[in-house]
Amino acid sequence: MILFYVQHLLGIGHLRRTAAIAQACLDQGLHAEVVSGGLPVDLDSDDALRIHQLEPLKSADLSFSQVVDRNGGPLNEKIQKVRADKLLEIFHEVRPQALVTELFPFGRRRFRFELLPLLEAAGTARTPVICSVRDSVQRRSREREAETIAWLRQYYEKVLIHGEERFIPFGDSFSQAGEIADLLSYTGFVDSATKTPGQAPLHSEPEVLVSAGGGSAGESLYLAAAEAGSLSRHQEVPWRILAGARPEPAFVARLRQIGGDQLTVEANRPDFRGLLGNCRLSVSQAGYNSVVDLLASGAPALLSPFTGEGGETEQPVRAGRLSGIGRAQVMDERDLDGGALAARIDALLDSGPQRFASKRCDGAAQTAKALKEYLLV
Repeated sequence: MILFYVQHLLGIGHLRRTAAIAQACLDQGLHAEVVSGGLPVDLDSDDALRIHQLEPLKSADLSFSQVVDRNGGPLNEKIQKVRADKLLEIFHEVRPQALVTELFPFGRRRFRFELLPLLEAAGTARTPVICSVRDSVQRRSREREAETIAWLRQYYEKVLIHGEERFIPFGDSFSQAGEIADLLSYTGFVDSATKTPGQAPLHSEPEVLVSAGGGSAGESLYLAAAEAGSLSRHQEVPWRILAGARPEPAFVARLRQIGGDQLTVEANRPDFRGLLGNCRLSVSQAGYNSVVDLLASGAPALLSPFTGEGGETEQPVRAGRLSGIGRAQVMDERDLDGGALAARIDALLDSGPQRFASKRCDGAAQTAKALKEYLLV
């Protein structure tokens, strides 16, 4: 049995990716369970996948300046103890053959109050520990990287990178990757899109499709897109904004008022991949899952990578790589306003734009295969 630990703070991409990998493990005959520390999310996953829920924590804002509880109260020692105790209880209850931590120790240092005791428990039980990490991480100082390496050498046996080395070498975001080259293995991209039958979109007119994942970091993009739709020269092209997993009704109404008749605003949809497959242009941020959606669908794209209030570097790295290979155009988040966005989109609509060949993103299955082979060694 494999136990996965994941903590999402702002969006839900970390959880979706981990659940997709765990589901792939189940599909290959491995028992897998997930421990989630973020806000509860309905993933439409297989009922066979068990998800343990810790006392939920989230980011207080876009800068990740503070971790708070579901009501916005600050993280305190009581909550830390409740979570740490529960995590150890789950570990001892399920007695996994392997423990997989998503992102840590490359991120989520704020949660070492529960993760270090968990890793110590795994060491005592002689449970192999593996890190699951996306293709690009937040750039840190050499001192922070040295701390990460020390934890890896003390507790971990493998790092599974969910990307392709020729696309983004891990060393582009973790400068001392060479020091841990013996631990690193690439799985390919993990496609966490909802697999539902009959994903054909419910409309026939190719549209401008605006999305920003399931979290709350896309508000500035949604507002700029609503205004851009009303200013676009291509009024014959409909626009659709998918405003998150559970958008506030007042915010949806505001977007509709700004955008006018050509704009549809709604919550995220399970047939999103079908919408991408038929859209005229995708407008999004450059989160991991969003980029996988683009690669798998072949949709032409304009990206505005999220940097937040704290200078996040992960999305700009990914967007820059897509731009460098001619796969997408990029617009700086700081330049987002209705007029500028309308001008960029109109220029793209004037020229087509062309669709691309879809790319196979079977990293979840490849990760499950790697874990299965590892456990059988």
